[in-house]
Amino acid sequence: MAKLSLLQAERPAIGTAIDAETFIRSVLFAAIFLLLWFSFHPFRSLAEPPEIADEGDRLNQIGFSAVFVVLAGWSLIHQPDRLRLLLRPTLIVTLLWCTLCVVTSWEPSLSARRFAFTLVTVGIGGMVLLLPKNLRHFSDLMAAVALIVLAACYLGVFLAPELAIHQPTDFMEPELAGDWRGAFIHKNSAGATMVLFVFIGLFVARMRSVGLGALIAALASTFLIFTQSKTAFAMLPLALMLSALIARVRSPAIGIVLALLVVVSFNVFSVGSIYFEPARNLVDLILPDPTFTGRTDVWRFALDHVAQRPITGYGFSAFWGSEQVVYGMGGGSLWANTAGHAHNSYLNLALTIGIPGAVLVSLWLVVLPLVDYYRSPREHSTAPLKLLFLRVCLFAAYEACFENTFFGTDGFWLFLLTATFGLRFLTVSRATV
Repeated sequence: MAKLSLLQAERPAIGTAIDAETFIRSVLFAAIFLLLWFSFHPFRSLAEPPEIADEGDRLNQIGFSAVFVVLAGWSLIHQPDRLRLLLRPTLIVTLLWCTLCVVTSWEPSLSARRFAFTLVTVGIGGMVLLLPKNLRHFSDLMAAVALIVLAACYLGVFLAPELAIHQPTDFMEPELAGDWRGAFIHKNSAGATMVLFVFIGLFVARMRSVGLGALIAALASTFLIFTQSKTAFAMLPLALMLSALIARVRSPAIGIVLALLVVVSFNVFSVGSIYFEPARNLVDLILPDPTFTGRTDVWRFALDHVAQRPITGYGFSAFWGSEQVVYGMGGGSLWANTAGHAHNSYLNLALTIGIPGAVLVSLWLVVLPLVDYYRSPREHSTAPLKLLFLRVCLFAAYEACFENTFFGTDGFWLFLLTATFGLRFLTVSRATV
């Protein structure tokens, strides 16, 4: 079995020209991440009302499908046996369950389209790991991509603020006026991406250049402040502290329990505060806004509907934004039925693919990456990469308690998949050499 190329940390010989294969690998890698972060519609105006339950963006569908086909062709030519390392039983069962939830969806065609797109993204997230030739190459490519996205976001803010900063004329959330969003559709998406770039900057500082890494981290941190994304801003130091602690804890059981305890605590004192009086009293005492900026209305609305279809949910990605919800489930809520998601990924999963589906996805994306982190060999050469992937997974798990992190369509979701698969690769590739 061939080793994963990222496990190799050797540097190319000085003076060696970039060969054609390295050039192709670099272009493919950069194009994939830039496409996911920019999409085919960067710097979109938010003045118009969003479409409800549309047929999907054909340009996105064609573009990402083309990327998938090209990347799959490349992977099949270059040691396709490495792709088998991705197929862990939990992932297979999770995808089979999601397939069942497509069949039982109240909007089967919509669920089928979105699930197909998710399969494409999951495939890209795994195969993109095979493109870099070594750790240094991976570091250089991530630095280049991060700098390009950061430059575009800053240029957008200063040259086209009406398209890069939330405006009072925004149709959905005019109250966000003044918050930076860069090339992204929402300040929270921008905030999560900036946190990721901070992690990448720290990784580049260890692998490539302290100055370059510090520049990336500084630019991302500054932009994060101006997004006013409270969740991202709060979870960044938490992920950094927890990852540092977990990296030093020798006992896998203690490290995993510690990381998961934070997830459970966040959910108990956020969603749980709706029903548990002790949790609500503590939230009222600590936070200036015990509604979590209106999220409690959405959580209550979502929980009520999870109770009605707890096993398979309403269908894969087929609840929020549908005509049945927007126009038929208003009830006494002022805005919950018009929300774009549940503002809690675990609750969102239970709503769309049922409680069993939420458990499977949480096992795949939250628990098993922690297990893989401890199972992978403790080697100095791969320690920065492991730490990068761990930070991404921890941040995603914690941000998911307040935002829609899983099964998205942006670059953060792709990199979360890459981090999850990367920790898996680092574990099993050593065992199968």
